[in-house]
Amino acid sequence: MAVYYYPSCKFTAFSPETSNRICAYLDRRFGMTIQGCCRPSHSLMTEDDTAVCVCNTCAAICSEDSKAHVKSLWEVLQDDREFPFPDLHREAMTLQDCWRCYDRRAEQDAVRRILHRMNVSVVELEENYERTRFCGTSLHQPLVRANADFAPRRFVKEAQGMFIPKAEEEQKALMREHCSNIHTDKVVCYCVPCTEGIRAGGKQGIHLLDLLFENV
Repeated sequence: MAVYYYPSCKFTAFSPETSNRICAYLDRRFGMTIQGCCRPSHSLMTEDDTAVCVCNTCAAICSEDSKAHVKSLWEVLQDDREFPFPDLHREAMTLQDCWRCYDRRAEQDAVRRILHRMNVSVVELEENYERTRFCGTSLHQPLVRANADFAPRRFVKEAQGMFIPKAEEEQKALMREHCSNIHTDKVVCYCVPCTEGIRAGGKQGIHLLDLLFENV
């Protein structure tokens, strides 16, 4: 049995230093095998393997097109007694759930447990958990064909009315409209498109991994 970590091409490009640090930590702490892009290698895993994902697209692809058991990175970290969780002194931050994992309650709960361990005062949005339909501007752009091929349940069957391309200015207006309902400046996300969308809407979007490693 092997445990593989998929560090996400998007997150690695978005925050390369943090990505390198979490990869080194997972290798040292758990002996995980660090993979590259999920698309070339995910189907090679067996039913005895575990894929640990930080990206919700990677998780959907591994869940639908491999035999491996899939866990989010947050489920691994939530009970890790060795990880140096920072103390953020009850600072209020809004939590943005991601549509790409709207039905992955274990992941959503793990994110909240991690924020609790960081002493964050979490502000919930009305459209949270399974109600969220947010993933930044990615849902207002064309669907990536490979995502549809590898994970048709998530990206085709369950995405009716989504992935409708809109002009850039309209995308920005939609992000500003979304952020007008958020009453804290800082917004924690666990998805790169969500983080970028929140920033486009005028708020301080922070990826949870960057928050974890901010002072570590």
